[in-house]
Amino acid sequence: MAAGLVVVTGGKAGPGATTLAVGLAGAWAGSGRQVLLVDLDPAGGDVAAHISVGEIRGRGVAAVLAAGAGRVEPRGIAAEAVKVAANLHVLIGLPRADAAGLLRPEAAVSVVRAARHLAGVELVVADAGRLGPGSVAQALLGLPDAVGVLVARADVPGALAAQRALLVAAETTARPLELVAVGVRGRMSADVAELAAALEHPVSGVVPAYWRQLRRAVQSGQLPTAGRLGRAYQVLAAALWPIDTGEPHTVAGRRRHRRRRGPIGHSEQEAASA
Repeated sequence: MAAGLVVVTGGKAGPGATTLAVGLAGAWAGSGRQVLLVDLDPAGGDVAAHISVGEIRGRGVAAVLAAGAGRVEPRGIAAEAVKVAANLHVLIGLPRADAAGLLRPEAAVSVVRAARHLAGVELVVADAGRLGPGSVAQALLGLPDAVGVLVARADVPGALAAQRALLVAAETTARPLELVAVGVRGRMSADVAELAAALEHPVSGVVPAYWRQLRRAVQSGQLPTAGRLGRAYQVLAAALWPIDTGEPHTVAGRRRHRRRRGPIGHSEQEAASA
């Protein structure tokens, strides 16, 4: 049976998709799942900058594609994946943006399909970069059972980028994307509500703006699994794909509860800042 697939994407460059993909992968691994985090951002992978993975030259996705000669096998993924924590392996991305020609949408789909059949892997988390027409993210969201997570900031540029991305997603998949607002401070609660209203799309969760904790995690190369930021990722991960069911929750299945509580992670953020 193929592993589950979560595709993390954004509407524009630099919205925090890589940070969220790393945080969610770490949270799911921490809950006991065997997780493979795959960096498939064609603009140049940043996962290796977030996590200490050792020597990366000639490793990762580029090596898998070069060795496969058009055909990617699970054993190729296994040879290049790096174990970074208990239950978590990482397949690092392209070494630089000018290598983007190596990672075409069809190649990314081949990598993900092979990764999902790697022995022992329960969940594949793909950092897919920007979602636009003809993008890697669009190709991965087109897979029948992919769960898409769209990262957005709760401001006007973030809303416009998310709106464009949602239009692309609507042409690609019938499954609604999980919209996650990132970098949210306590005083921005109304902005999150306005984001959902402007997009006519529910906000599935919130990641608070704990910049110092995130900076320390990136500088140390350690997963952000502790403190308030770690707890925020754990809450969001448990809501998006609970370990007790083994199946993802859908946006529609949570709307009824969110009328009272707001987006997932919102109440935790308010309590932490009280």
